Parts: sequence; C-alpha cells; structure tokens
Amino acid sequence: MDSLHDTSVAPVQLPFLKWGPPDADRRALLLHGLTSSGACWWQVADALAGAGWSVTAPDLRGHGHAPRTRRYDIAGFAADVLPLTPASTAGLGGSDGSGGSDGWDLVVGHSLGGAVATAAVTAEPGWAKRLLLVDPALSITGELNEAIVQAMIAGLNATPEALRENNPAWHPEDVTLKLAAARLTSPYVVDSILRQNIPWSYEKALTAYAGTVTVLAADPGRGPAFTADEARRVQSGKPDFVWSVVEGAGHSVHRDNPQAVIAAALAEPQP
Repeated sequence: MDSLHDTSVAPVQLPFLKWGPPDADRRALLLHGLTSSGACWWQVADALAGAGWSVTAPDLRGHGHAPRTRRYDIAGFAADVLPLTPASTAGLGGSDGSGGSDGWDLVVGHSLGGAVATAAVTAEPGWAKRLLLVDPALSITGELNEAIVQAMIAGLNATPEALRENNPAWHPEDVTLKLAAARLTSPYVVDSILRQNIPWSYEKALTAYAGTVTVLAADPGRGPAFTADEARRVQSGKPDFVWSVVEGAGHSVHRDNPQAVIAAALAEPQP
C-alpha cells in the first residue's frame, strides 16, 4: 500500500535519556521540537534532577536515535510517547500507557513537542497531571508555506558559526547539541512532518484538558509560534491556563532563557 494512503498508526519504541533518581516522588517528561533531540533539554533536565525530580527525555520518531517511519502524523508521535510512563522508563514494571496513578507529574513540550503532548493527553487524560508548553506549535492553518519548509531543511546544515551568530544567548553546549540533533534529522523527516500535518490545530484539545497548563511564549518581536490571540482563545475556555511572554527569547526559549523554563517547571500550580 502507498504509504501516503496508509492511515494506520504504528507506534515505535523511543530511546530516552534519564536524569535524577528513578524513584523520585516527582517525575517529568520532556518532549523536544522539530530537528532537535532529547539531549537538547540538558539544562532544564539537570536543574529538575538537582531539585529531586526524575526526568526523562526521549528522541521522538525521526529524530536523534529514534526509529524512522513512513509517516509522521501527530497521532503517531502521540502513540509513541503514551507508553512512556514513570514506571516504564524507570524499569519498575510494565505499564499499558493508560496514565492514572502512573501519570507524569509534569510534561514539558517545546514547539512540535507541545502539539504531541496535547495530542497525548487528549487520548489519555491521566497520562499527565500538568503541562508546560514552551512556545508550542498548536495551530498551523492555511496553505503550506514552501519558504518555511525549505528554510527548515536548509537549517539542517547550519554551521556552528552561523548558529552562534544567530543565537548569541545560547550556551556553547546548546550549539553543539543542536548541531548534532540537526545532523541526525533528515530533509525527508522535516518535509513529511510539515506536509502530512498541515493544517493542524490543538487549541480546543488544550482547552478541554482537565489538568493545569502553563505556556511560555517567545518574544513577539522574534516570531513566536504561540501568539497572544491563541492565548486569549484558550484562556477564555480554560480558567487553569497561565501564559506569559519571555522577553527577548526566540522560539527556543529553553535555550535563550533556560531559567525561565526551569522556574515555570518548579513552580507549584495554583489551586
């Protein structure tokens, strides 16, 4: 069957990195964005581990050392991450991925990872007690912008010098890890994710989610993926929704201002 007409969702097993004690009382899952990897969460993950959390960061399908597939539907990404639970990733026994008492205390998703996290909690609401979305790509409407596709593909071959020049606030390790992640992502993966999922919208799904949601958006002057209009629409139907703009930060808020993401992750949700 032509892969473009095969709508079945076949999950894959994702590799992941771990920080902190496996038996910690608080457990977080970190989902990266397009052309990134689990390792790129290093600053956030290390800080949470230092605060006593157990942290897991997988490579999503088509990224890092995760399996490659024919399709890159958001539903497929969600099907991959749902079996990742605190018990399954700590080697403490099996899990059917149904959430419940085995759910994550916090799931952090950047960009594409924000859409994946939202799709996952829509399928299994108990899978995560709280979401922290970092400039999430929740809505992409209209026709596919070919210039954006080609720019993202070209970015796979960025040089260290260009990455440092364009992102002066990044730690040198962020540059190294982003370059490594980009080299492990192919033009086919980038092209497929954008073409197979346009249009997509997860605003209503996020509004319907029963858990607490925090969004950190990029500075309006730096082309945020999550806009003030989106925030107002979600907030109008979800009282336990908090969002803020991280001044000066670009789309990769966790690289431009990791302390903002760390602080939001460690903050106790308001009753």
